[in-house]
Amino acid sequence: MRTLLALLLLPLPAFAQVDTNNKALDSLGPAMTQTTPAAPHAAAASQSHRRSTRRPAPAHPAQPPLKAIPIPAAPPPNAVIPPPPFIMPAHKPPPPPPVPVKPDALGTVTPIEGATRISFGPGSSDLNPTTQAALLKIAADAKADPLMQINVTAWAPGTTEDPSTPRRLSLDRALAARAVLINAGIGSERIHAIAKGFNDIGTAPPDRVDVAELLPPTKATTPPGTPAPPAKP
Repeated sequence: MRTLLALLLLPLPAFAQVDTNNKALDSLGPAMTQTTPAAPHAAAASQSHRRSTRRPAPAHPAQPPLKAIPIPAAPPPNAVIPPPPFIMPAHKPPPPPPVPVKPDALGTVTPIEGATRISFGPGSSDLNPTTQAALLKIAADAKADPLMQINVTAWAPGTTEDPSTPRRLSLDRALAARAVLINAGIGSERIHAIAKGFNDIGTAPPDRVDVAELLPPTKATTPPGTPAPPAKP
């Protein structure tokens, strides 16, 4: 019994019957029979056309061989930049306008050691005929000695709460004395104006200008009447 059941449970082989008709393609007509075999040729022609229309890959230029760069044994020297050439002005600057002289302006002239002291009225930078004459005398001395330099140092009273007002007033006084000297024929490069305001006043009157005539060192240290040294051959 068991042997019979085992034989019944074994898989049985499948059988199929296939019938072919070799004349079935003739019923489709000549159109289908002619176009079907031509399809592979059309595909091949399309692929050939695509290959022919592709752009060729650009050719890379040949790289030149790298050259060995020599390494210097020492660093290069520092670059030396020459200073720009000094150009002398073609024309001298115009002189300042003449300083008006007021007969009623306060001011005195006092000779001091190494300079001439010119005083001014409070809050004023006006010159009177006496102070102007003292400046013209200094200009005449400078004309006689072309090497002479002139220092014009000016002061004015003031306080630490307002240092700008005395500085401006002292500058006006220094420029007034400088203008007289320039208009008298002294070059501006020989005049050095300094405005100190209320600084370093000391015991001297604050409303003043001290004008110092500076001689070259050889002349300043040579006693009067000393003969000049002989010229070198």
